[in-house]
Amino acid sequence: MMDDIRTLLARCTLCPRECGVDRFVTAGYCHGTHEVTVDLHQLHSGEEPVLSGTRGSGAIFFSNCALRCVYCQNHRISHEGRGRRCSTEELCDIMLDLQDRGVHNVNLVTASHYAPQAASSLRLARERGLAIPVVWNSSAYEKPETLRLLQGLVDIYLPDFRYCDPSAADRYSLAPDYPVWARKAIIEMFRQVGHLNVRDGIADKGLIIRLLVLPGLTDGIRDILSWIRGAIGPDTWVSLMGQYYPAYRSGEFPEINRPATAEEYEECLGYLDELGFENGFIQEVGSCAEYTPDFTG
Repeated sequence: MMDDIRTLLARCTLCPRECGVDRFVTAGYCHGTHEVTVDLHQLHSGEEPVLSGTRGSGAIFFSNCALRCVYCQNHRISHEGRGRRCSTEELCDIMLDLQDRGVHNVNLVTASHYAPQAASSLRLARERGLAIPVVWNSSAYEKPETLRLLQGLVDIYLPDFRYCDPSAADRYSLAPDYPVWARKAIIEMFRQVGHLNVRDGIADKGLIIRLLVLPGLTDGIRDILSWIRGAIGPDTWVSLMGQYYPAYRSGEFPEINRPATAEEYEECLGYLDELGFENGFIQEVGSCAEYTPDFTG
């Protein structure tokens, strides 16, 4: 496996940026090198109820990111690279420690640029007794061939779908090709794990797509939902998030330098009903939004 990792990182094309650098020599566009960097790991109770449950989700926050979202709420981790280096064995130990603490799942947050190394640690963790579901929590700015490295290792995919409009993706995340790659990535995720399966209130396999309501971009939510309905089906579980607040460089972009309004969120709720989605989660609008389990009531 180490030889495979070396090959993949020696001229890195893991993500759609395809910057082609030798990550054993220099950092990629994502600011990641061949060494995995983790900022923190903890029991996290703020995920969707089927993930957090009563004992929390075992979140591992990876440093750096291939997107450059101007409103990033975790910019110190994702943009500035705060964290410490972790070997394959150390990352495996973190996963097993979280399992020992009783979490419902291991939740890998923004690990796409470390996919080969994460896959290696997951294999080792499974050999050493990791038995709870693994969640891949990502931006969906991913290549299907990279996601295929995770097949059989990830149980639950939890991607964002940020934009359908290339101009918005370019303005706010410097990724005009985001909509194209997000669609491809989500199709691959669905191929691997299918629709969400929930047992005794806790998810054990499948796909949940997160939709963040950005101020002034509600039409994009309808476009995304329309695509999901056509490509995967209205049985898809979606999580409509109302927790946007201006962060990082949002002040440089006046149109998003405010929270989403309750009216904007209600408009997006209407799209769920209009397009026949029946599975998922909604939130109260605000920076500390709590999930309401199951928007079907």
